[in-house]
Amino acid sequence: MKFIVSAGGRGTKLWPYSRENNPKQFQKILNGESLFSYNVKTLLRKYPASDILISTKDRYVKIAREQVPQIPLENYILEPDSPKNRGPADGLAIVYLDVKFPGEPFMIVQSDCVRIPENNYLLLIETAEKLVKEHKKFISGGIAVTYPDLGVDYLKLGRKIHSYGNVDVYEAKEFVDRRSNYAETKELIENFNVVKHSNHNCWYPQMLLEAYERYKPDWYSALMQIRKIISESNSLEGVPAIYQGMEAGATEIVTRHLFKDALILQLNYNWVDIGTWNSLYEYVARKDQVYKEGNVIALDSKSSLIKSDNPDKLIAVFGLKDMVVVDTADTLLIVPKDKTDKIKDIQDELRSKKLDKYL
Repeated sequence: MKFIVSAGGRGTKLWPYSRENNPKQFQKILNGESLFSYNVKTLLRKYPASDILISTKDRYVKIAREQVPQIPLENYILEPDSPKNRGPADGLAIVYLDVKFPGEPFMIVQSDCVRIPENNYLLLIETAEKLVKEHKKFISGGIAVTYPDLGVDYLKLGRKIHSYGNVDVYEAKEFVDRRSNYAETKELIENFNVVKHSNHNCWYPQMLLEAYERYKPDWYSALMQIRKIISESNSLEGVPAIYQGMEAGATEIVTRHLFKDALILQLNYNWVDIGTWNSLYEYVARKDQVYKEGNVIALDSKSSLIKSDNPDKLIAVFGLKDMVVVDTADTLLIVPKDKTDKIKDIQDELRSKKLDKYL
């Protein structure tokens, strides 16, 4: 089985630490290690470097290779530098696999997540590979629901069909879009057997391309043009122009239709999407703790994250509660922990004022 490690995103929600030229997946935020290197090294514990492909932008290849030199350059799938979301990017990677490794199943691995314990994650991968080869069905992952989470999509489950070790396998019934309010989400999880959708998609390239053809034919048409270039030439000349013309969108535009005949692996480990400063705090800090990194003094404070890159500059706070403070060489961010989604508004303001050097 081949692994597509998705590492081309800009990581804008962890600004100002994450920048367009050095996004969050390459930043060393896990005790001196990046999320990208953590995820690749976890795979390398069990699988050869030749089975791991990196889907990223050309400008990120240098830093990626510095962090995981084990992955050969020919295993890099270069996404054109155009923000199209994962639908076109995953499609490009699948086309590459279909040309270079026909008939090989794949799993898509997000590079901005933490999976603990890693041994359980590797067992889930082993289970996914066994199932996809045996059943030829689309495989995806789901997280047990403990509370009404408005920020995720859900999967309705059918009957449980297997247990491999501590990995439970279910038939899927339906993909359910995230609800717009707490009451609707609560009603959903109380009345149906659901899990939170967590990707971990596993299938065969040709089968997924057939799904693109059926459910997003304009993407499919562009991908077939790209496939022709990849299969007939060592040059990727012409690919960026085709890719640029593709409509932006999530892979779920296609995959949401596949859950009527899919298998769901309930995650047997703690999966944390480090997507915002708030989610990073939830991962690294104990309840009500002030998480400090750098030259920081915090008195009479709680439930906050304070991070500084400058060892020669002291950050001192008193009475801070539920806040995020991030100090870099050129930018200081101060925002309530539950308002970190508003970082996008700050970035939009910077663009409107032509202050792109801070992005």
